[in-house]
Amino acid sequence: MDRPPKPTLARIKKFKGCDELRHAMMHVFQDAQMGLAGHRKLVVILKSVFQKAIELNQIQYFCMWFTKLLSKVLPLKRGELSGDRIVKFTFLFVNGLVKDAAEAKRAKTEGDKDKSSDEEMDEEEDKEDEDDDEEQEETPVTVFISYLIKYLLRGIEAKDKLVRYRVVQLLAYMVEFVTEIHDENIFEALYTLLNGRLQDKESVIRIHAVVAMSHFQQFDFSFEGENDGVGDEEISTAQVVKKIINSLQHDESPEVRRAALINLLRTDETVPFLLERARDTNSINRRLVYSKISRELGDLDDLGIENREYLLKWGLNDRDQSVQAAAAKMLGSFWFDSVNQDLLELIEHLNVIESPIAAQALKVFFESKPELLETIKIDESYWKNLSTEKAFLVRSFYQYCHNQNLYTLINSNFPELIELAETLEKYLHVRLKVIEENEAVVKQCQAHDEKMDTFDNEIFSLENQLARIGIDAESHRKNASNKTFDVEECETAKELLKERILRLKNNDESLDDLITDENESIIEEIMKLLEDALDEQLEMVTNDIERFKQEQSDSVAKLEELQEKYDTCVPLLERKKEAKAVALEDFNRDHAGDCVPFTKTLTELEFVIHQLLLIAQDFDFSDEIGRRKMLQIIRTTLTEDKLPENLIAIGLNVLKELSINEKDFVTMAVEIITDIRDSIDDDDDDDEFHSAAATFDGDYDEESQQSSMKKRRVEPDLPPDDIVFRCLVITRHVLELVGETLDNHLSLSSIYTGIVNYAIQNHSNKKLYLAGLVCLNLFSIIDEKIAKIACGTLLVAMLTGSEEVREIGMKSIMDILATYGMEILDKDAKYRYSRLFYKSLLSYDKPKLQCIVAEGLCKLFLADILKPKKSPGETANNEEAEEDSDIFQHERNLFEALILIYFNPYTRTNQELQQILSFCVPVYSFSKPQHQTNLANVSGDVVYRLFTQYENESISPTVIVPQLISWCDPRNLVKVSEDEIKTSTSHMYQCVYLLQVLEQVESRNVKRCIINNLNKFYISEFLQSNTLQALNNSVKETEELFENNSNDPDFLLDKTSKKNFDAFIELVKEKLEIAKKREEDENKSLFSRSNTNSILEGLDDVKLKTEEGEVVAEDLKNESDDEQEDKDTSKASHRAEEEQDEEMHGEDAQKAANIENSLQEIDKLLDEEDNVDYGDISMAED
Repeated sequence: MDRPPKPTLARIKKFKGCDELRHAMMHVFQDAQMGLAGHRKLVVILKSVFQKAIELNQIQYFCMWFTKLLSKVLPLKRGELSGDRIVKFTFLFVNGLVKDAAEAKRAKTEGDKDKSSDEEMDEEEDKEDEDDDEEQEETPVTVFISYLIKYLLRGIEAKDKLVRYRVVQLLAYMVEFVTEIHDENIFEALYTLLNGRLQDKESVIRIHAVVAMSHFQQFDFSFEGENDGVGDEEISTAQVVKKIINSLQHDESPEVRRAALINLLRTDETVPFLLERARDTNSINRRLVYSKISRELGDLDDLGIENREYLLKWGLNDRDQSVQAAAAKMLGSFWFDSVNQDLLELIEHLNVIESPIAAQALKVFFESKPELLETIKIDESYWKNLSTEKAFLVRSFYQYCHNQNLYTLINSNFPELIELAETLEKYLHVRLKVIEENEAVVKQCQAHDEKMDTFDNEIFSLENQLARIGIDAESHRKNASNKTFDVEECETAKELLKERILRLKNNDESLDDLITDENESIIEEIMKLLEDALDEQLEMVTNDIERFKQEQSDSVAKLEELQEKYDTCVPLLERKKEAKAVALEDFNRDHAGDCVPFTKTLTELEFVIHQLLLIAQDFDFSDEIGRRKMLQIIRTTLTEDKLPENLIAIGLNVLKELSINEKDFVTMAVEIITDIRDSIDDDDDDDEFHSAAATFDGDYDEESQQSSMKKRRVEPDLPPDDIVFRCLVITRHVLELVGETLDNHLSLSSIYTGIVNYAIQNHSNKKLYLAGLVCLNLFSIIDEKIAKIACGTLLVAMLTGSEEVREIGMKSIMDILATYGMEILDKDAKYRYSRLFYKSLLSYDKPKLQCIVAEGLCKLFLADILKPKKSPGETANNEEAEEDSDIFQHERNLFEALILIYFNPYTRTNQELQQILSFCVPVYSFSKPQHQTNLANVSGDVVYRLFTQYENESISPTVIVPQLISWCDPRNLVKVSEDEIKTSTSHMYQCVYLLQVLEQVESRNVKRCIINNLNKFYISEFLQSNTLQALNNSVKETEELFENNSNDPDFLLDKTSKKNFDAFIELVKEKLEIAKKREEDENKSLFSRSNTNSILEGLDDVKLKTEEGEVVAEDLKNESDDEQEDKDTSKASHRAEEEQDEEMHGEDAQKAANIENSLQEIDKLLDEEDNVDYGDISMAED
């Protein structure tokens, strides 16, 4: 049959039947899939065909053939050009129809406006009714769109993923025209089915579903849907936004999250969710936030301070360079342009006083715009009127120039040292003047601070009391449990004793018929007793029962008493916290006109001083006059001014830079602390001077003691707590700057004995006590004797203190162990600290404490201070070996707990902990071969516990097992040779341990996952044949296990798993044969070399006998000197060969010994395979 000619506008006008319409449509679709260039012309032609179908009253025929032709592209896979072109053509065609219909309607409306106003007023109500009818009246366009959407909805849940993909792709375009549909049922069906595709297993389908759903955001709608268990009860724009946000936050595909990120509506409610993607796991999504999303959110003021902080902090510290570059571009281009390129205004938006990222942001800004450095001019008038923004700019500008060695800019913009010192002095005087002028306000602020301190102390005391109640309750609960067991055991013994006495009276001496697993040991002890001693023993047991019951009763009573105390303390604690919050709110409200503005002004002034001190820290001190001036100012202000802690810290940094050496710095710092401590006594004795040591040790000379004896009788040894706290703050920052040991700074010892000890004994003052603990930690780092004392102090503090005390104490003990190792702890302390670490690691209700412990333990394991397995070279006697075994078992439990927590579903919300473990565990695994062996040893236990204790949780073996295998892969090790990789046994051990799990775990998914991942183990033929033989035996036993349990559904393997297991069996056999052949070749070579050595040894024996006189040859005595020299040379050569041979044999012996040790470990491992002991670690949430 001849092919009909191509349709043209002229030919279409002459169409009279359906066949002509069909042929025209087929031509259009055929040409549309060939390229995008002719789509506009084809749309015009197809619209003409559509109009002709309307004229012929064949609109349904047109719709039917349009969808029939469209269905040809539905099975086409993603990326097929013809399919993508038809989809775009369909959108262009429908869009053209909608636009034409809208223009026709608009033209009709304009024509109606030409009528007289009188007629409009008379017929106004009738026209409104007509308009409503017209809006509800179906037009050919709405009929076509409805037909098309209904057709597509029939395939949205097709089994073929390609059909679902194309359908959702088309609907993503069609949803834009959903307003043309007047059927609410179609609207609801479209929403519901697209919502279902948001959970499709194919990510490409979810992408287009998100795009389709995003179009619903443009419409303001809300109606009740059918609550059939699938759809939502309410269908509204807010629900659509929630669906897209859910995909944005929780979809596992980065492409889907990206689609949601681009298409989510920008409102005040959605901005936090959009900016949250700056922490996305995908770098492209993170970069998109900075390159596109941030620009769409408006100016800097529209973002808000908090959002600007997050964007800068996350972007500038991102691990991906492209994200950092995008964040820098956002700051240097978009934000800078939004403030009309005014640098001070940009700094004002950075919230420099409170922002921790502002300094880094300005540094990045200077790096991105180095041409602006030349435009910055700082003259004398600038220094006289420093605001927070100006001071911050000056400091940042100086530090950048200093770090980049731009000394020309420094010399042209910054004064001499003495002028800088005078400027600093001026602002310090201004600060004092502001305080003096507002003396009444200062007193009100001080009263408020004292009130807050009182609340803090009361809350701190209650928290400590609750902690002690918890410790006591645990002890009594354990004691009650033990006594219950003792009572049961004694009652069993009592009954057995009575039975024994009764049977002896009947001449029956046997109790064998009463033996059980529980009472076997008791019966053995009873049988050892003489008949005369039975009655006495019965009486003793009866008394023990009464005593144990009384002790049990006492423990229960004590528990009840502790429960009452707990029930009293908890509400009281809540009331105190509420009272503190109310007092703070009342203060801010009542003093909004005086204290709050004063505090803000003082904070801004102190910020300016802080920036000047930061400049002084890196300034050139070659000018001796300026250096002395600066030194005088720093010492004076640290001693006399009550500076905040941040100014004390930077002031001490400047003081250290001004000092000759560290000893000089410590001497001046101690003098400052001494002057502060003695400041309360200045009114009584201004001329009296005490050295630092004398002040805190009480080591005065006789005259000083006599002159101050009366004062000491009426005043305490130490000044008020606020002055002691100032001393502790300075002490803390001094110790942070000290690098030498305490032996080089004896004056610091007096501070430890005088102030720090006082602070850590003052449990009623929270601020003082916590500062004392921090100083104790810092002293411990520089002195081992103090560290030993601190270990006991910190343990008691953590056991009986609040969570804040535990956090400080845990940081401290981790620092001490990292400095001195585990040897600083005795056996009891090691055990108690191990238990404390373990319990803290499982404290899911204390996420911060969990992070501190996890990070500290990771560092200790990484440095091999903690070892989950004893090194092969470490030997000890029996007693020490038993003690070391217990210690290593505790450390193994800690190591295993770390790995368990990495996969534990309870820790998913603790992002900081996840980040710590995600970094530390791989670093540990890939740093040393022994580390991989340690991880391999716990892999079986980890898998077993995860899938027995959390079998109902959303954890997948397909993620965990490959991750464990990757960590133990020797090919991932850093800085190791190829030979070390080939001879590594970490994967071999891990394979054996995981094969053991197959028998222990019940989950069929876990079994299959382990089997399917066996091919990922790196099994080298360079391992010893005995080692590979042990692995082969373990594989055979596993194979027998599956064969013997073939009727058990849990042991059934699918075809893929069976194929993978068989392939691994063959691989192990192949590697074993290669290893055996290699060892045979090596033995042959060794045997050949040994025969050669035996000949040489025979010659040596002859010579030795000759020298001993057993064989004497007369002609040897008359040898010439040359012959004698040759003989000596020959002897030396033989001796060298003999020594070399002995050394070779020694190496072989050592190698054999190592092989034997390895074999013994494997034999032991295989012996334990049938009875795996998984310890007593419980990962259950407390």
